[in-house]
Amino acid sequence: MKHVWKRVALGSALALTLATAFPVMALPAAAQDQDHHDQDRQNYANNSYYQTGNREGYEDYQRKVRRKEHHHKYRTDDDRRAHDQGYEQGWQGHQNHDDPH
Repeated sequence: MKHVWKRVALGSALALTLATAFPVMALPAAAQDQDHHDQDRQNYANNSYYQTGNREGYEDYQRKVRRKEHHHKYRTDDDRRAHDQGYEQGWQGHQNHDDPH
């Protein structure tokens, strides 16, 4: 009977350790992912496609209608990603104030 209680105590301690360790380990990854998105926004801020996407996203945010398609001729995949990032920021209500338009 003594061995059973030791196993129950050990199992409980292990379960408690795992339950608290994994969420704590995930926190730095989430913060790093947010930093990556902020860095992308800063990198794309001067990109004309980012500014166009941000303007379109903000207009859609105000009208409460999300566009399904964007008809632009992108030079590179990076320009497409910049536009998508700008649109997402605009759709969330963040307007790029550096945009002269």
